[in-house]
Amino acid sequence: MDMPHLSSHHIRLARLTIVPGLLLALGACAAGDSSAPTASAPAAATPAAAPGTAPATVPAAAPAADGLAALIQASGVKCSNASTGSGCTAGDVDSGDFYDVELSPDCGDQGFFAGVADAKGVETLNAVPSTGSKASVTAKLSKGQLVCVQGIGRTGQNPLFYYVVAVPAATVGKCNGNTLCDTYGDRPITGLASTGGEACHAAAPGRYAGNCAQGWVSADVLDVFSNGM
Repeated sequence: MDMPHLSSHHIRLARLTIVPGLLLALGACAAGDSSAPTASAPAAATPAAAPGTAPATVPAAAPAADGLAALIQASGVKCSNASTGSGCTAGDVDSGDFYDVELSPDCGDQGFFAGVADAKGVETLNAVPSTGSKASVTAKLSKGQLVCVQGIGRTGQNPLFYYVVAVPAATVGKCNGNTLCDTYGDRPITGLASTGGEACHAAAPGRYAGNCAQGWVSADVLDVFSNGM
């Protein structure tokens, strides 16, 4: 059977018919691609801080430094380096009647504790008795009162005076189940000047605030817990 003969005119018409169809198909594909979700642009990076610029945060207070400064002021000692509490003395250096003082404001787990052992109790003083000093009584502690030792006044290696603060036994973690705290604990305190403020309390672990009985006492009136609690 003979194949039909197509004239050049029919071929050109076929081409003109096919081309628009292809263009429409390509357009539809392009539209489909454009409707597909595109990857989200990465979030804008936070601008880096300029060199040497600290974050805008309020620095936390330094309890240890604050406690040391308060202890130096309350005990009346003088230190060659107050920021570290080193080179401290109490008394009259010029006359030679003075004591080298070691300070330790911590009354927490690493604290140094003692109890009033004298049957008559003891008066706490605002300064170490020495030549020219005008020490005055700040309170009187009864026998059996638990105290935290925050300062040791020595001549050579011998402790002669202690700076103590009477602390509520219930706030001392080492007292839990400790027989020492049956012998020494909360006892009557007299002669403590009223400040109208808060009673002595633990403001933070090992740190006390409020109207706490504190001052210098003679070393021989205390039972010092040399082996800890």
